Parts: sequence; C-alpha cells; structure tokens
Amino acid sequence: MSKYIIFTDLDGTLLNHHDYAYKAVLPLLKRLEESGIPVVLNSSKTLSELEIWQHRLHLNAPLVAENGGVILFSEGRLKGQKQRIGKAYDEIRSYIKHLRKRYDWSFEGFGDWTVAEVMNRTSLKSSDAVKAKDREVSEPILWLDTPENLARFEQCLAEQGLVLKKGGRFYHVMAQHDKADAMKYLLEHYYDAEQEGVKSLALGDGENDLSMLLAADKAVVMPPASGEALEVEGAYYAQSEAPVGWIESVERLLSESV
Repeated sequence: MSKYIIFTDLDGTLLNHHDYAYKAVLPLLKRLEESGIPVVLNSSKTLSELEIWQHRLHLNAPLVAENGGVILFSEGRLKGQKQRIGKAYDEIRSYIKHLRKRYDWSFEGFGDWTVAEVMNRTSLKSSDAVKAKDREVSEPILWLDTPENLARFEQCLAEQGLVLKKGGRFYHVMAQHDKADAMKYLLEHYYDAEQEGVKSLALGDGENDLSMLLAADKAVVMPPASGEALEVEGAYYAQSEAPVGWIESVERLLSESV
C-alpha cells in the first residue's frame, strides 16, 4: 500500500480551466502509478464523463462523480459496482422545476438544455456534452435571478434535504453530500487507510472542493479562474494554473514526505 492517495478535482485543477489541456501531466501520472500512488478523480462531472477522462489519463483508481454523490469502482473485487450517496436525479429535477414554476425564478440547468446548448455553456465537444447530461445525483444550474431569490431558493432546497454548492462554472443542486464524504468512504472502506497508515493529498480550486481540501492530510489550492483563491489553513498554494500547477504541487509535496 502506498503512503499517499491523491484525490483531485478535474476542471481548473488537473485540467486547464479554459481549454482542458492535460497532456503535460501524463508523465507524472505514469510515475505515480509505477510508485503505487493511486489518483482518484473526485469531480462534479458525471461518471460517463469521468470514464472517458480515466481512459485518457490512463488511471485505474475509483471514480467519484457529481460532488461525492456516486462512486464507481474500476478495479479489483468491486470492479463495475457503484456506491450511491446522493438523491436520484429525476427527483431533484422534478422539485426544482416545481420551484421555478411556483415562484417564477429565473435559472437554467443541464436538464433544460440541448446538447448544443451544453456545448456552448461548457466548451465541451458534442460527445462529451452528451455524457455531461447523463446525470445521476445532481443538477448544475446557472442562476439568472437576484441574490435575494437565490437565498430563498436555498431555503426551499433545504426543506427537501437538498443543498446548493458553487462550482467553477455552475451551482450544483444535490443532496447533503460532498467530495469529502466520498473521500472518507474510500479511505475507510476501500483503501483501509487507518490500518495501513495511508495519508490523503487533495487538490482543488472551487468552493465545492473546500470540504475535501479541509479533510485531507495535505491540500493544494489551485488558482481559481476568477475571484479569490480558497482559504485553507496549512494548504500549499499552486503558483501556476493547471496542468502545470498540478504537476509542480504534487512533485513538491511528495518530495517533502520522502
């Protein structure tokens, strides 16, 4: 068992926020694999999207999708099995559509958009946009109304056990789970971290990464695409955007632990 398990966000963390560049990180990912250090993708993306990125990045660790709402095991005795933590997507969509109609609030989500509109909002290619719409436990939305109504929207969500998380591009409507929940589940039940003495290294850039960064043994805060960087006590702050900043940060922190 390796000393570290790496949990990483994708957009703006491992992938460049603007053009999804990633190839520069491939040599390091290969070295990590050879060293027995798993890299777990812990993202707001769907499992369908993450499976593509897992293939592109040549990774084999479990996948954590939709902000900790569902885990897919990619190898070993649990290969192909899922652990769902969140509430079903259809239930979420039904409720927020009810709120929009009742209060005449202005917002749009992936369930409202065609594939072409998702492409326009995210800069994804057509095939990737199709996978982005294949949701299980969360709905990304663009809030187009007032801050006051956003607060009222959050209150209504809370009444149904739902929360609103701010990501790099969208707000995410989902049940009360986060990336830290999935990270802890994997460390306790899959990697048996306490018994084996394994430590966690987490990397992220958005508010929906905060719980994961705070819960990890070591954290890296990546430069945000806009606004101020997250405040995480004791974290290492990457100086370059992804993927260069991811490479520099991981190499530095792992070298310190040798």
